Amino acid sequence: MKPQTQPASSPQSKTARHRSRTRRNSPPRNRLATPVEIPVRPSAPAFPEADSRASRAELRLVPPQPEIADLSPRDNEKFERLVTAKPVKAPCAPCHWGLLVAAMLLAVLSIPLVYSASTAIALDQHGGNADFFLSRQIGFALFGFIGMIFASRLSPAKVRNLTWILYGIALGGLVMTKFSPLGFSMGNTERWVKLGPLTLQFSELAKIALIGVMADFWSRAARDSQKSIWPWIAAGVLVGMPLVLTFIQPHLSATIVLFVVPLAIAFYAGAPRRHFGCILGTLAVLGMVTLALCKTNSMPFLAPYQQQRIAAHLSGTSKDTAKTSHYQQDQGERALVRGGLTGVGLGASLYKQGHLPAPHTDFIYAVIGEEWGLVGTLGLLGLYGAVVFFCFQIGHSAHNSFDALLCSGVGTLLGVQAAGNIGVVSGMLPVTGMPLPILTYGGSGMICALLGIGLVLAISRSQCEEGE
Repeated sequence: MKPQTQPASSPQSKTARHRSRTRRNSPPRNRLATPVEIPVRPSAPAFPEADSRASRAELRLVPPQPEIADLSPRDNEKFERLVTAKPVKAPCAPCHWGLLVAAMLLAVLSIPLVYSASTAIALDQHGGNADFFLSRQIGFALFGFIGMIFASRLSPAKVRNLTWILYGIALGGLVMTKFSPLGFSMGNTERWVKLGPLTLQFSELAKIALIGVMADFWSRAARDSQKSIWPWIAAGVLVGMPLVLTFIQPHLSATIVLFVVPLAIAFYAGAPRRHFGCILGTLAVLGMVTLALCKTNSMPFLAPYQQQRIAAHLSGTSKDTAKTSHYQQDQGERALVRGGLTGVGLGASLYKQGHLPAPHTDFIYAVIGEEWGLVGTLGLLGLYGAVVFFCFQIGHSAHNSFDALLCSGVGTLLGVQAAGNIGVVSGMLPVTGMPLPILTYGGSGMICALLGIGLVLAISRSQCEEGE
């Protein structure tokens, strides 16, 4: 019996088995993955044809010419005025106008005050011309106003550049003061440069220029000073050049200002407090050594008359001292006492007639106290306080660190000089020759002080945002 054989498989059956095997091993098919073409009908426009032109006009600043022509003449005029109108600036802060008014008031008050304090000296030293200092003070005030207005129109970027230019001019002027034939001396000091009819004191310009330079420097280097000592070295070089040139004139009060104000700016900028501790500790030691050497008249870096003034102030002597030491301060205190509460009246001062050596410059505050009394001096203190406050307030609302440091530096300068002059006249500080800002007779001091206020006004004006 033959074994039973199976029929041979056909090629079609093999293909069927391969497909079924492939179907079992492959993942299930997603029917949604098959692309399906869906007929899309064109959509209707989002806006009717009547409103399409109006909607397009809202998205454009200036509509096409046919649409303007479709407007009535009155509406067309309103539309043109709206499109071509200039942006309206928001009004400046009250501090801006307050600083401007206070500075102008001080400058205007300086004219009668200087005239009253200088008549006796003008009659004695200038051929009987009582108006000698008056006419010059009016000219100084006018030039100061022009400088203040010019500076107030500058942008902050131009203010930054201007301060470096003024710094270079001040350095050149200080070099000419001491090392050129143009230097002009008066008494024992050589502080001025004579250029024809003009007498310039570049130490006053150095104060304003150094404020701007230090504001620019510390606005960039304050962060680096937290981890390195090199910013302090660079700042010391920038401050040291005008400071040394001013000290060798000699001009002690300006030297003190040129040291204190940059140090205050570094403090405002956020320099490390540990560095200030080292600086103040060093200053305390040097101060004690200086006082000890001044008592024996053996301080090598100070003039003899400066040492006598410091020693006389520390000893408290008045009647038995010479005129070069404590005499001016003693006469200033007597003038304040004579003024009393309301003063003796404008022009009726007694101590300006030969008792005070400089009644229209360093000791004009004594003449004001004698003629206007305590009421007048307190009003003057209020004006200076307002100027300093407005400077700091404008700096507080500034948009960047340079603007803030510049405004704070100008406020510090005016406050330090006013406090120093009043402290000398009232007997709290030794005589150093520090002027009273703006009120003291002198073109360089007034013009530079008003220039500094103009820079602050420029920062304040830049803060006025443009309105819609």
